[in-house]
Amino acid sequence: MKNEIKQDYRAAVDILQSIQGLPTPKPMTALDESVDQCRRWRRRLELATARNWQAAAKDAADRLRGALDILRMRSTHTIDDLTRRTRPHLEPTATSVYRDIEGLRGEFENVTIDRAKQRVTVQTSNISLEFVELGSFEICLNWKFIKESSPYDVLAVEPNCPSSNDSVTHPHVQGESLCEGEGADAIRRALDEGRIYDFFCIVDHILRNYNADSAYVQIEDWDGVSCKACGDNINSDEVVGCCKCDTELCLDCSTSCEACVDRFCSECISSCDACGGELCQMCLKSCDDCGESFCTSCLFEGTCDDCINKQNETNEDDEATSEPPKPAVHTVRDGKVAVPA
Repeated sequence: MKNEIKQDYRAAVDILQSIQGLPTPKPMTALDESVDQCRRWRRRLELATARNWQAAAKDAADRLRGALDILRMRSTHTIDDLTRRTRPHLEPTATSVYRDIEGLRGEFENVTIDRAKQRVTVQTSNISLEFVELGSFEICLNWKFIKESSPYDVLAVEPNCPSSNDSVTHPHVQGESLCEGEGADAIRRALDEGRIYDFFCIVDHILRNYNADSAYVQIEDWDGVSCKACGDNINSDEVVGCCKCDTELCLDCSTSCEACVDRFCSECISSCDACGGELCQMCLKSCDDCGESFCTSCLFEGTCDDCINKQNETNEDDEATSEPPKPAVHTVRDGKVAVPA
């Protein structure tokens, strides 16, 4: 017990030193680069427009639009950083950080501190969202980077990923990153003020709530399956498997064989060369003469209609060229009647 108290207090001192350390100034060079990029593409757009170079003008306009988007994003980040630096906030002490760590041990079942790696990790209890069991999560704060934008990771202990995306472990967690949504400012403020207990509780609260507008995967699609043809998410009990290659499809993207009625993907279904009927490769037969594929209704004794017609035409031509010779007739002489030889 005493060793745990000592460890917690030493960790509190380390965390306080990280919080009170000189803030790493955000370089303004990125903002300057974005401004220069916007100016450069604006000049090219003006030049291309003046010379009526339509293709070049379109390209310059697209690039200027992209540069302006980047400038807007970097400007927003810079404004947020300046606001965070200048706004009044609570000044933590080693004692306040220590009490927060003790509070964590009362709030969460598993709390581990690794001073060598400069990490505090808590494990949540099991989380369920709208009848989908997601299990418990580890929230790992790396206090070495406590002044950075995202100094923590969220890891699923036993991931229950949706079938459509195995990098998503929670509607708001992709990889090990949490989509903080409206909680971003509260999280940042808690870290800046050394309120470690509040930080972990805020993250835990976000994990226990669902916002469909910011979800990586909608919770109603969690247990669904992605159709390999169109990409739509379908319920697992509505999945149609190709009878040949087992590809998972929705009903609309599968095709029924007109002969055996089994369903197949577009790669495993073919059509009769005569009637156009859709059949699987097992139900199609090859014509003995031409080798093309046909349904059994379009074959007669293993031969397709075209080949039968060609055979009939060939037989008729042979009969026409093999007529019997006409009998020879002798020349009429001396008034006698001509008789066959």
